[in-house]
Amino acid sequence: MKMKRRSGFTLIELLVVIAIIAILAAILFPVFAQARESARMSACLSNMKQLGLAWNMYAQDYDETFPLSRSVGYPDRSGDDCAYRAPGNSAAPKINWRTEVQPYIKNKQINSCPSNPNDDTPAEGSDPDIHISYADNGAMMWGWNPLKMSKVNRPAEYVMLLESTWNCADSGDWVARKTNPPACGWGQGYNLHRGKGGIMNWAFFDGHAKALKLVAVFARQGPRLAPGTYNMMGLEEDGKVCGTEHCSQTGDLDLDQASNLCDVYQ
Repeated sequence: MKMKRRSGFTLIELLVVIAIIAILAAILFPVFAQARESARMSACLSNMKQLGLAWNMYAQDYDETFPLSRSVGYPDRSGDDCAYRAPGNSAAPKINWRTEVQPYIKNKQINSCPSNPNDDTPAEGSDPDIHISYADNGAMMWGWNPLKMSKVNRPAEYVMLLESTWNCADSGDWVARKTNPPACGWGQGYNLHRGKGGIMNWAFFDGHAKALKLVAVFARQGPRLAPGTYNMMGLEEDGKVCGTEHCSQTGDLDLDQASNLCDVYQ
């Protein structure tokens, strides 16, 4: 009688199959992770676009004046440097641009970017349902200074909103400059997609939004010797002449700021 041969895999064959699967997983998992982050980044860009449109609608309704970074009060130094409250009233609500533009959005989730590490944390303001993810460009709109549309001389090139990991209503160039001594010790204040040297979403004063590398936003624009050479944060070449009358005047572009970034951003 002939013995019936049993079908099946040998141990070596099983090990080879497992090894092939492991190799394929090692190749594909980073691709899947990158695709997932790209999808999240697109969602964050869409949110920022909607916020930018809300800013411009607000300005049209309020005599072409953009929302205030912080509407009322003075800094409460009792525990949170970002907290602005009514003078002499530590229990007063903190009001800033996030609450001012809500009637034009009517969706608090837009304020949250799914790839922001702190997107589950309430942002500065009176509404705990509005979470950290976005801030205005504090180099041009710090504190309670009103900013008119007519004062922004390069609306398509100046940043209005950016991605932030902090709860402050504003975040400026000082977060990332090596020439601002404390900055590099503060940690990563900007939210970079895809890690160091990655990309951020930005909204501009003319209403458009796009993804750009941080170095591109901080880089000097225009010919080196041209008067008024600037970068997209709205800072002029000599650090004294600004793109608006309410500039922080903290930028010295004699050193191209693209080469002046803290290591955590490069």
